[in-house]
Amino acid sequence: MNFAPTLTTHRLHLRQMRLRDGLFFFRLIGNNQVRRYLGGPVPLGKRPGRLRDHLRGWREAAAWLVTTRSAPMSLGLVSLTPHKDGTDYELSYQFHPNSWGQGFAKEACARLLSHAADDLGLLRVIAETQTANTASCHLLQALGMVESRRLERFGAEQAIYTTQP
Repeated sequence: MNFAPTLTTHRLHLRQMRLRDGLFFFRLIGNNQVRRYLGGPVPLGKRPGRLRDHLRGWREAAAWLVTTRSAPMSLGLVSLTPHKDGTDYELSYQFHPNSWGQGFAKEACARLLSHAADDLGLLRVIAETQTANTASCHLLQALGMVESRRLERFGAEQAIYTTQP
């Protein structure tokens, strides 16, 4: 099974990361706004290891760099990885603040959910976000995901959203 093929939408291109994407990746995971609800910016010394993981890929997980199709510009990352519960796959995303409010995250995540269901045969995908991250909660609801439960993790209230109630 090709877990991480190149995916496209009307405006976007989702592809595996390349070494030349490293500077964007470092800036993204080091950005205070992007990482506000994700435990804060990744320390500088840990960024090369994270980049290596994304470049190497994972056996049963994948991450895609999201770029515009017309004039390729990096916007963010989306991923599909095993969730901490050991049962489900989790949709995750991080987009640069310059791309916020333009529907790019929704478009990329919708494409990834479609890939998960149609190509990978996943019956359910979940997403976990802090309830304080209202923008993320609204995005997941706009994708048709439903809040299934709340829990305390990472020192904050988290909401678990699912594609299947």
